Amino acid sequence: MAETIYVTAARIPLAAGDATASISALDPAMIEARGGVFIADILRTIPGLSVSRSGTAGALTQIRARGSEANHVLVLIDGIEAASPFTGEADFAHYTFDDLASIEVARGEQSALWGADAIGGVISLRTAVPEQGRELSLRAEAGSFGTSRFSARFGKGLEHGYLAAGIGAYETDGVDVSGLGGERDGYSNHTANFLAGHELGTGVRIETALRWVGYETRSDADTDYDGLLDDTNDRRSGDQVLARAALTIEQQLGGVAVTHEMATQYTDDVSRSFDDVSRTALSEGQRTQAHYQLTGQWMTGETEHRLTGLVEYEQDRTRNDAGPGSLANQSHDLGSTAFALDYGFGHGPLDLTASVRHESNERFDDALTWRAGIAWAFDSLGGRLRLSGGEGVKNPGVFELFGYYPAYFIGNPALKPERSRGWELGWEQGVGDGRGHVSAVWFQSELTDEIYTDFGVFPATARNATSRSDRSGLELEAGWDVSDAIALFGSATFMESDQDGAAEIRRPERLASLTLDWHPEGSWSASMTVDHTGEQLDTEFGTFQSVTLDAYTLLGSQLRWQAREGVELYLRGENLLDEDYQDVFGYHTPGRGVYLGLRLRHG
Repeated sequence: MAETIYVTAARIPLAAGDATASISALDPAMIEARGGVFIADILRTIPGLSVSRSGTAGALTQIRARGSEANHVLVLIDGIEAASPFTGEADFAHYTFDDLASIEVARGEQSALWGADAIGGVISLRTAVPEQGRELSLRAEAGSFGTSRFSARFGKGLEHGYLAAGIGAYETDGVDVSGLGGERDGYSNHTANFLAGHELGTGVRIETALRWVGYETRSDADTDYDGLLDDTNDRRSGDQVLARAALTIEQQLGGVAVTHEMATQYTDDVSRSFDDVSRTALSEGQRTQAHYQLTGQWMTGETEHRLTGLVEYEQDRTRNDAGPGSLANQSHDLGSTAFALDYGFGHGPLDLTASVRHESNERFDDALTWRAGIAWAFDSLGGRLRLSGGEGVKNPGVFELFGYYPAYFIGNPALKPERSRGWELGWEQGVGDGRGHVSAVWFQSELTDEIYTDFGVFPATARNATSRSDRSGLELEAGWDVSDAIALFGSATFMESDQDGAAEIRRPERLASLTLDWHPEGSWSASMTVDHTGEQLDTEFGTFQSVTLDAYTLLGSQLRWQAREGVELYLRGENLLDEDYQDVFGYHTPGRGVYLGLRLRHG
């Protein structure tokens, strides 16, 4: 079995056996076995992650890690920060990529390595890079709810580099989110991406990545403010562009392997909202980042050392337009500069890590964050014990600071950044002569200065909580290659998230997932997924009272037939138990869905 390599653990490729934080990774076979169109549904298999989708496909979809807020999770797509510059949050509603090489999730406070948005964790999505030769793939799918899906990808591995390009389209009529029997709330999504890399010389490499996502989603709104959706004809459209260019230089200086990385990234996020008659809002945000990273790796006797230094600059520019003369019209610039160090030490069964970051922000006080960990491998038992902890920060978003709808919500420029401190203790165990693994992690975190919306005043506004938010839980994860043809992987999470002794909304206390993949040598193969979300609280915004959302279990499956080499037909099912469930109060979700697809591959 190939050794797993992480990137989120140290900002450089690092063997899983050297990491001290909780990290889970999905390879292409595991991603395919999950069978989901949307990345959010694939992520249900990761311990500690909960999904909140506001109804049907294309609606706001949030990921919470270990009971943190959705904007506490940093999302990287090919190394580019994907969060909206307005909210500091990535909307997983529009991530339907069909060309991923890996999904990697680091849980816990990761700000020391990855900055202010990584207070609860990091989710990294990486596009597949072609190997030598030419690769071509096509997918076409259609099924329930008037859904169609198409994607195409071309890649070529060159003698000194690679090129890859892909396009995708997804359309669905959806369901009536209000549940009133009105017109369906449909969704369309189109994507395009380009990757290129070239070796300029020995140890010198340049790489670029470009991705565009365009979407339009229809939705219902609460027009009479009674806390329930009405059957309206609202819609929202948007475009997101992600771009990155990086130059890497590797050299040997004496006994030290030195790697220089210089990179610049750009995120452009545009969102437009419409009612029956006209456009009601336009939000435009751009984020520019640049960094220089220097890593040295060396040995002293049998001891391994690595040291990484980072200098990073970020500038966010935002503009909101709600029409001529609107008090919601505004534009703002926010900038920050950071310096970080990460050190790793490995000697026999012992691994030590330590990270520290100093961030200077134009609007807030300077922030110092840290992370440290220790791990010891017990070779006689085939297990490994880990202990780590850290502190992270999350800066307020533009809308929290300055508002967006003055008649009902105003900003609070006096907000302070949120701050989280936590620790975890974990055990990793290999089983079955390396064919499987199990892990158990206990974690605890406390969040101070949590930003919340105060509905007790009018207009409502954002404030820092004076009480503390406590999160704790147990994460279990396992994988087992039962045979050459059968693989199992899954997780379970038992978690509590309380604010001043009261349970927080949209944080289920129980999560579980199991995936079975059957892939024999013959023409037929299949997979099955079971994802369980326990009871959770939400808010009924008519009365601002808490309500309990019922637990639910989603069953999915795939049956695949390889007609001949490079030609595959498949039948895929979602929510096969036809569960009537809600992730967000009042937002109705699709029932059972069945889809037929064709996939062609060459190379």
